[in-house]
Amino acid sequence: MGRDSFDLTPEKQNVRLIESGTLHEAERLIESCEYCNPAAEVPFDSILDRVTGSDPSVTDYILEVPAKCPNCRHDILEKTLVEPE
Repeated sequence: MGRDSFDLTPEKQNVRLIESGTLHEAERLIESCEYCNPAAEVPFDSILDRVTGSDPSVTDYILEVPAKCPNCRHDILEKTLVEPE
């Protein structure tokens, strides 16, 4: 793939701050994370896309605080792999 395929202009990129309320809503949609479930294969930002209704092709997230895995309580960041409920 060419470098240009990942080069979004600032006008097309959407960066969203995820505050604690939205974060807790997303946490309720996951069962486990890559640290306690080696079979987890969905990036947490995909769950955030669902919760926020954002377009995954142009949206990046910044978490106010890390999410917590409901199973092992490990920190979950934007690209952490999770197992949805």
